[in-house]
Amino acid sequence: MPDRWAELRGLIVGPERERIDKVERKLDDPRLNVDEVSRVLPEAVQRRAADRELGMALGPVVGEAIKVSVRRDPQPIVDAIFPIIGPAIRRAIASAFSELVESINTTLEHSFSPRGLGWRFEALRTGKSFGEVVLSHSLLFRAEQLFLIHRESGLLVKHLTAPGVKALPPDMVAGMLTAITEFARDSFQVSKQEGLDSLAMGDLTVLVEQGPAATLASVVRGHAPVAYREVLQEAVEGVQRAHAADLDRFVADGVPFEVRPELLEPCLISQLAESKGRGSPWKLVVAAALLLLGLGWCAYPKVQASRAFNRYVTQLREEPGVVVGSVGRRDGQYVVTGLRDPLARDPKALIAEAGLDTAVLVSHWEPYIALRPEFVLRRAGGAIKPPAPVTLAMRGDTLAAVGVASESWMRSAQTTAAAVAGVGAVDFSQLKDSVDVAMRATADQVEQLRVEFARGDVYPVGAFRSTADSMAATVLRLITDAGNNRREVAVEVRASTDSIGNAQVNLELREGRSRALRALMIARGVPSSIVTVNQDSTAGVRQAYLRVTIRPLLQGTP
Repeated sequence: MPDRWAELRGLIVGPERERIDKVERKLDDPRLNVDEVSRVLPEAVQRRAADRELGMALGPVVGEAIKVSVRRDPQPIVDAIFPIIGPAIRRAIASAFSELVESINTTLEHSFSPRGLGWRFEALRTGKSFGEVVLSHSLLFRAEQLFLIHRESGLLVKHLTAPGVKALPPDMVAGMLTAITEFARDSFQVSKQEGLDSLAMGDLTVLVEQGPAATLASVVRGHAPVAYREVLQEAVEGVQRAHAADLDRFVADGVPFEVRPELLEPCLISQLAESKGRGSPWKLVVAAALLLLGLGWCAYPKVQASRAFNRYVTQLREEPGVVVGSVGRRDGQYVVTGLRDPLARDPKALIAEAGLDTAVLVSHWEPYIALRPEFVLRRAGGAIKPPAPVTLAMRGDTLAAVGVASESWMRSAQTTAAAVAGVGAVDFSQLKDSVDVAMRATADQVEQLRVEFARGDVYPVGAFRSTADSMAATVLRLITDAGNNRREVAVEVRASTDSIGNAQVNLELREGRSRALRALMIARGVPSSIVTVNQDSTAGVRQAYLRVTIRPLLQGTP
């Protein structure tokens, strides 16, 4: 019976119980709630769009979401507000600049000074910087080239040039600008959203305006006014609006597209300042002249001192052995610091040449060793002290010596010179030993003496004895000097005949005459071991003479 009651209860309340369980599961599962709410949330917000309470409730949530989005990636927000924020900022800048120009123009209307002094007086009267006043006069400028570059890929989209301008290959220039931008961004660790603003090269300036997808670079010769920046900004914004889809496709396939001419051509402009003549009453001209004279009188000493100091620094930079480190002013005095080789010219000697007052100059020089050839040569000369016949020279980093010196000096100088700063090698191969030179001079004296013979005779005639005495004495002196200086002397006797007679007779005469002179030398004390005979083949004279050879002893010879 109880089972039948349970079965009946299940039939009556079972379906309702299942529906209740299903509702409880939906309420307990947050994921099911999220799915249900997401289906009706857009419609609910749309229906309550005008409800202020809904706006107040969503305000903090939306603000926090924007903060998180900006922190994560600010580029989408930048791209979204770019077309709006650009014109707003330009209008604010234009308004402030207009007020500045209006103030300057009002002041200029009451100015009667000559144009050359007008801008300077204008700055003094208005309290503005001289640069602002000059800017108001719109200096001459010319936009010569335009480069429209795809920002993400760095590829050139469009290139325009002004008439008569010779331009480099535009793709190369576009690549260069992109490379410089990437280099600056990587080197200085700036965000990807920041880019190159301008690039100056002599009288050329490259002005760059960045857009979300495109970069516009203008090559300007001269000084472009601030208003020209607005022209470039408007051009970038116009390209973004008119060619947004083309720029997106350019990323994918790189297919070039034609940019609307009216967007970029207004950027190729030039402007020349207008010159307005002004009358100047003579009183104001005289006052201006007196004022200028007074200013010149006060400024003249400082200008002269500044020029003298600049001359002094220029001379220092050109002076060998002097390295200028820092140049400046401190406490009303000129300050120079640097390095100076002890052998360099004293900087104090340059002060008078430059016309500089020593009272306004403070200098400090640290010693250092200059490796200039003239300084290395002077240091080497002071270290080895070469004798008068020796000449030193630098050949690259090699110290070379030419002349006559003693063997002991050469050995000492070789070691000392190698230790001099700046000397990489020592070359004394062109030096001659003073002993060899002196002995060679003595030997030359011997070789100038001659013993005469009669025709067909092998015995000398005339004053041959005194000549033989001089020959022998000189040879003996050479032998003594050679023994004291580790040298050896060899004497060769030669003779000659006239052209009369046959060859055999003349050969026998030469041999007999040579032996006769050799006998005379031996008889006067010259060792026979060093005297040899050699028949000279010279014809036309009847003489006998000596040839002396001086050689250093071989290593190991006692």
